[in-house]
Amino acid sequence: MLAWIKAWLQDHFGFSKAETNGTLVLLLLCCLCLIVPQGLRWYYSMQPEVRYDEDIALLERTVALLEAQKQTLKPNLKGKSRRNFHHSQQLQLFDINMADEAQLSAIKGIGPVLSARIVKFRNKLGGFVRQAQYEEVYGLGPAVINRLKKYAYISPSFCPKLLNINTVDVQTLAAHPYLTYQQAKGIVRYRKQHGRFPHVASLEVLVLMDKATLGKVKAYLTVHEVNTT
Repeated sequence: MLAWIKAWLQDHFGFSKAETNGTLVLLLLCCLCLIVPQGLRWYYSMQPEVRYDEDIALLERTVALLEAQKQTLKPNLKGKSRRNFHHSQQLQLFDINMADEAQLSAIKGIGPVLSARIVKFRNKLGGFVRQAQYEEVYGLGPAVINRLKKYAYISPSFCPKLLNINTVDVQTLAAHPYLTYQQAKGIVRYRKQHGRFPHVASLEVLVLMDKATLGKVKAYLTVHEVNTT
């Protein structure tokens, strides 16, 4: 087969022996450039997903909880009214994913509007997994966020509400704060065309799914059946 190709190149293009060999090498390199990336993509898609993000999130939650437990409230009674002392006693550490609007409103700077906004954002997310997410709530200033991080911790055992990308519909995906409607539509369309996703990292093949978005949303996605009980 190789001899026939060489003869054809020499007869058709008038190549010398050296030119024929060089052309064959060039064609081989071109084929490798096309085949190797596809082969690597297939290889990595078959590898089990490494969930470093979950380990990092768990570590952050554990550290935040330990730091919060070290803090003690020692109100200085000198020059303070009974009202201020009573308010300081009310500020107890609480789990942000279990807190209601009343607990949130006890923090200085968070009134009924902001507390309701925090709860609404938490529910749309599926729960907070990192304290840095407090900064994503619209209307919270730096001072309020610092106070919220001080008193509101995330339990290390907390598991957020997960969306199965192999069964979820477009509307449910698009309702998540980290995904646009176009991204949700692209996920479902790709699944219908190519079958089930082997793991969450498979979303990297989608043109509309950038690394920053995937890094934020992957904690809320799964490819396994979700227990809703």
